Amino acid sequence: MIKFLVQGSSETPYTVTFTLDGSNLNVICTCRAGENRSSCKHWMSILSGDVGGVVSANKDDIVIVMDWLHGSALELAFNNFKDAEHVSDVANKRKSQAKRALNRAMRQ
Repeated sequence: MIKFLVQGSSETPYTVTFTLDGSNLNVICTCRAGENRSSCKHWMSILSGDVGGVVSANKDDIVIVMDWLHGSALELAFNNFKDAEHVSDVANKRKSQAKRALNRAMRQ
């Protein structure tokens, strides 16, 4: 078990707990989404290697947790989410560019 304190929108940092049980990587966060057993940006950022929000002294343990992800049941779902997020970001960028072009065309 590895715990991180992560600064979020609350004054008090959230606690993100990672537990490896065989090939099952379990994650719990004390934020509102985490308390509802939903994914949250706090643990997803850690699994992405982002130490920006981590305020605990064990930032180096992120490497261990990222290693736990490999081969876990969570890995495929997490990677699918990250891929979908990337596709969404690209689509949003194209939409924004198309909207700017539409606005320019309207002014001619």
